Amino acid sequence: MERRTPILGIAGLIFVAFALLAHWWLRVPGAGLLAFGWYSLAHLLVGVACLIAYFTTGSASVVDFVHRRSTRYGTNALVYSCLFVAVVVMLNFLGIRYHHRIDMSASGVSSLSEQSREVLGRLDDNVTVEAFLEGGRDPVLEELFEAYRYHSDRIMTRFIDPQVNPELAQTAAISQVPSLKISIGDRSTVVTRIDEESVTNGINKVAVAERKKVYFTEGHGEASIDDKESARGVGLFAEALRNQNYLVEKLFLPDLESMPQDAAAVVVLAAEREYFPHEIDLLERYMRGGGRAMFLLEPSKGEKLAAMLRNWGIRAGDDVVVDQQIRLFQGMTLGLEPVVSSYGRHPAVAPMKERTVFSLVRSIVPAAEPPAGVVVAPIALTAKTSWAETDVERLFGSSEAKLDGDDLAGPVPIAVAASAFVRDLDGGSPDSEAEVEMVVFGDSSFATNKYWRQLFNDALALASVGWLAGEEQLISIGPRAIRASRAHLSQAEARSVFYLSVLVIPELILLAGIAVWWRRSSL
Repeated sequence: MERRTPILGIAGLIFVAFALLAHWWLRVPGAGLLAFGWYSLAHLLVGVACLIAYFTTGSASVVDFVHRRSTRYGTNALVYSCLFVAVVVMLNFLGIRYHHRIDMSASGVSSLSEQSREVLGRLDDNVTVEAFLEGGRDPVLEELFEAYRYHSDRIMTRFIDPQVNPELAQTAAISQVPSLKISIGDRSTVVTRIDEESVTNGINKVAVAERKKVYFTEGHGEASIDDKESARGVGLFAEALRNQNYLVEKLFLPDLESMPQDAAAVVVLAAEREYFPHEIDLLERYMRGGGRAMFLLEPSKGEKLAAMLRNWGIRAGDDVVVDQQIRLFQGMTLGLEPVVSSYGRHPAVAPMKERTVFSLVRSIVPAAEPPAGVVVAPIALTAKTSWAETDVERLFGSSEAKLDGDDLAGPVPIAVAASAFVRDLDGGSPDSEAEVEMVVFGDSSFATNKYWRQLFNDALALASVGWLAGEEQLISIGPRAIRASRAHLSQAEARSVFYLSVLVIPELILLAGIAVWWRRSSL
C-alpha cells in the first residue's frame, strides 16, 4: 500500500488542476467564483480525496513528499506540461489576433468573391447591417458576415428577432423575414434575398452616392422592362440592374434628336419591326461620340442594326446555330439551344466560369479587317459540335440541318465586344478622350424572363452591362458550384465536444501515462 501511495498524490493534483481549469473556462458569466459546475465539483472532490488518502496513509508527510525523487520528476513533468499549454494558448491567441483564411475548396465556396473584396476595399465609411431573422440567428449568415469582417473592419452587424423587437422592424420598414437593412449614414437599402451577391450589391448601393442610368429601347415591339411575368419580358433583367444600384428607364428613339447625356449604357433589343433610318443614324452618332451599348439581335430580325454594326467590324450572320446533343434513348439529336462554356479573354466576361444557354441564336463574328482604331473580340463561343446553319428555310421547313461548305463550323462566336477611342476613329475628334464600347449578342432570349435563371445567363447579362457602365466590380457574383459542407452544433453538443476534446481525453491520456510510468518505475 505504501508503494502505491505516491500515485494517489499525483492523481489528486491532476484532478484538482483539471477541476480548476474547467471551472475557469466554463463558469457562467456573472456567477461567483465558488459556483462550481458538476464536472469541476466532481474532480475537485475526487482530487481532495486522493490527496487526503495520500497524506493519511503510512508515515508520509508533506516534507517527505516534497523531497522525494518521484515528486521532483512529477513536478518537472507538470512544469513542462504547463509551459507546453502556455505555448499552445499563446499560438492560438496570435492565430486569432493575426489570422489568415485559406479556402481549400475547389470552387471557393468558403470565401468571398473577388468582386466582393473589391467593393469592401473601396469603403470609406462604416457599414451597418441589421439582420432581421426568425429567432434572431442564422449560422450560415453569421459565417458569411464573418467573411465580410475578415476583409474589412468597416462592417458592423446586428442580429434582430422581429418577434422580440417589433418596434425595430417597424422603424426599418421590414415587411418580411429574413431581411437585411444595410446603412451608411442616412443612406440605406433593404435586401430580402440573403446571399453574397445581394449583400455585396446592397453595400455598394449605399456606398455609392451617384446612381448610373441604363436605358432600354422601346417602340418597335421590344420586350418590356415592366414585364416580369411573361416568358418574353425582360423585367427580371431590369430588376437585377436596379438591385445593383442602377436607374433603369425606357428610351423611345423616334422622339429623340440626341441620346441622353446621362446614359451609362443603352440596351438595344431586337424588335418585331425595323428601326427607322432616323433611329439608326441616332445610334450611330451616339456610338461615334463615345457611347456604350448592348445590342441583342435575333436571327432574321434587326437587319438595319446588323448593317450598322458592320461599320464597326461586326458581322451578324444570316444563319442559326445548331448544336449536336446526345439524349438518352434518342442518341444524337440536333438542338437549337446551344450551351456556351467557352468565353473570350475580355473584361466583360472575366468572371464567367459557368455555362450559359441560348435559344435561336445567330453567329456574331469579328471582321477579318475591322475599321481603323476598332478592336473586336469574341466573348462567347458555342461547342465544337455546333455550326452556324445558313440554310434556314430547310432547317425550319423540314427540320433538317447538315454541315456543308457554306456553314461556319464550331466553335461559333455568338457574342463579341468592341471598343475604340473616339480620337482614333475616322472623322473622330482628335482631342476627345471618350471611348466607344459595345457588346453584341446574336440572341436576345437569353436575357428574357424565361431564360434569366437558366444556368448562368443572368451573370453573363449583368457582366456585359457592368463592363459597359464601368462597374466591373459588380459584373456578377454567381452562386457557388457546390455547397460547402458544414456541421451546425447546438449549445449542448458544442459543450460536449469541448469537454471531450479539451478536458476528458487529455486528462485520461495524462493519467494513463502517469500510471504506466509509475508501474515501470516500481518494478
